[in-house]
Amino acid sequence: MLLWLPLVIGLGLVLTVFQSQLREEQPSWAVLLSMAFVVIVLGSLLTHFSTALQTLTVLAREASVSSLYLNPVLKTIGVAYITSFGVEVCREAGEEAISKVVELAGKLVILLIALPVLQAILHILFGILGF
Repeated sequence: MLLWLPLVIGLGLVLTVFQSQLREEQPSWAVLLSMAFVVIVLGSLLTHFSTALQTLTVLAREASVSSLYLNPVLKTIGVAYITSFGVEVCREAGEEAISKVVELAGKLVILLIALPVLQAILHILFGILGF
């Protein structure tokens, strides 16, 4: 896994140099090429995401952490990555206004995911304080 990272970085740098020329001549193809690179790299990493998810689940179980707390954390991480990808694609295409809306939508979804955890924490805190 770690040896794969220099390959991705090297390909990314080569693609970036190529993209600088392509963006001037064919901006739409440059965006598509960037998206293809991202999809290929993320597709290759999916098996490793599964391993990381299993490890986090085992750690949470060993630490007696309820899924009430683990699931929102994992969902938040997923939403953050997907939102970041969407924002960068919009920016790459030169659509700054759309990227801001995508970013705002991602933040709102993260807030909605966090509400049950915040509610549980406040409930425990009020129980301790006797309210």
